[in-house]
Amino acid sequence: MSREPEGGAVRREFFRAAYALGAPWDIGRPQRAFIELWEAGGISGEVLEVGCGFAENALFLAAQGLRVCGVDLMEPAILRAREAARARGLEVAFHVGNAMELASLGRRFDTLIDSALLHVFEPGDRPAFAASLASVLRPGGHYHALYFRDGPRAVPPDALRATFGEGWRVKGIREAHYEQTDPEGARAWLATVARVADE
Repeated sequence: MSREPEGGAVRREFFRAAYALGAPWDIGRPQRAFIELWEAGGISGEVLEVGCGFAENALFLAAQGLRVCGVDLMEPAILRAREAARARGLEVAFHVGNAMELASLGRRFDTLIDSALLHVFEPGDRPAFAASLASVLRPGGHYHALYFRDGPRAVPPDALRATFGEGWRVKGIREAHYEQTDPEGARAWLATVARVADE
């Protein structure tokens, strides 16, 4: 039986309510940070969006011709993502699933993208999350995470490096902007981490 991450039940209720009432991250378009990363050649091969929500990032990448998969714990978000893919004529494999149990997908990917999921986890749960990512990311592949730079959910650069230790190489952490329905959005970090070896 898998271990429930710290505060997992509370987080599920928060996201369930957010998707029902209007999530502040539902901006109806991909995050500019990921568009720029794609334009710079940083996203390639088979792609998984972890914690995809309504999956605008995944849908954008699929429209560029990439083979894309998305996973999220919230079924209403996945159902809407599937509807959007059908409406746009895009083939994207969307799954209801736990980001802490990605091996259950039975697939491996060249690129993983994460739009504001990393900072949801408590510090004690981050190593397990990193191990879950490693289970689906091919050696040489990259994990790109956009996450909060300020506030109680912030993940400082030293904490990011501590989470991705053996078997990983942090290639860069740069200042970025996380877009929200609030026009000001939020200050963020965009980290790129390479998978260098199997566990």
